[in-house]
Amino acid sequence: MIIKTLFQLLVAVFSLLVALPVWAGQLVVDILDVGQGDAILISTDEKTVLIDAADRHVDLVDQLKLLGVETLDLVVGTHAHADHIGRMEDVLRTFDVKLYMDSGLPHTTAVYSNTMAAVEDEGIPYKTAKGGTILNLGDEAIFTVLSPPPEGLLSGTRSDLNSNSVVLLLEHEDISFLFTGDAEEPTEHYLLQTGIGEVDVLKVAHHGSGHSSTLDFLEVVHPDVGLISVGEGNRYKHPYPECLERLDQVGAQVYRTDLSGHLRVISDGSNFEVFEGRLEEILGIDFVEGPVVVDETPDEEEPPDADTPPAESKKAAKLARKAEKLRKKAEKLRRKAELLEQQARELMPK
Repeated sequence: MIIKTLFQLLVAVFSLLVALPVWAGQLVVDILDVGQGDAILISTDEKTVLIDAADRHVDLVDQLKLLGVETLDLVVGTHAHADHIGRMEDVLRTFDVKLYMDSGLPHTTAVYSNTMAAVEDEGIPYKTAKGGTILNLGDEAIFTVLSPPPEGLLSGTRSDLNSNSVVLLLEHEDISFLFTGDAEEPTEHYLLQTGIGEVDVLKVAHHGSGHSSTLDFLEVVHPDVGLISVGEGNRYKHPYPECLERLDQVGAQVYRTDLSGHLRVISDGSNFEVFEGRLEEILGIDFVEGPVVVDETPDEEEPPDADTPPAESKKAAKLARKAEKLRKKAEKLRRKAELLEQQARELMPK
């Protein structure tokens, strides 16, 4: 008991010393190293969001305190499996939570019942996720719920809980993130039907399982980076080699918690950088020992393979994709402006 109390005290002191602030205009995404499960913290200088709460065997609360968390403006349980909401009850009872959101699909487990009991006991507002819902995080950061479908949950799938995972698109000015929970092929098929576009960073669905990350889906979202939250030597053998091959086919640079530990992505709205390592190391060396930069040119260039396109071609293709993404965004804004103008005309006195 004394040792545990001392450890908790050290965590509290250490968090005050090293938990770095999120600077204005900056967005930080932390993929916590929680073994075989998910726990993702998203921070701006205005809001803090937690997506999923790991497995029940993980001491998630201490990790969040180490990151300086006191208030969570939004907590999302992507679905009711224990490796995603295992510590959700602890989170809801420990921190000041402003809103809890999940898919609305219940599960017959104690961990799910305890989660919903905590929501009720703590008086936390509850929202069912529906495609099209928009949540503003400030600093030009906007969440859009892409799934479950607004017309109703997917049914008759291999795993309805997985297929109805809450899927969230986070747009931070020009940088976009896609958070997928344990979404599987039926979810991806639905997202393709809705016209989903390219993203910069993909949280690879279902820990890199064989039931997710279809090539059709990856070719459309075409991420620069894929982040996989997965336990070392897990019994499911995640991530599957086929999943990694498909990510490689679309040119995604993959980071895995089982190999790298804690993953941190920092966006300024125009560019982003990926950091990897133990959480304490990341908090202690931020911007000192040097981040892993996406598409960083090596110090000593090796002759390219005959089938490998030159770096200039890759860069040109990337710029072309970004230009297309901006064009689509401009078109969306144009349509929104037209709609607002129409509404204004209708409100004008005749």
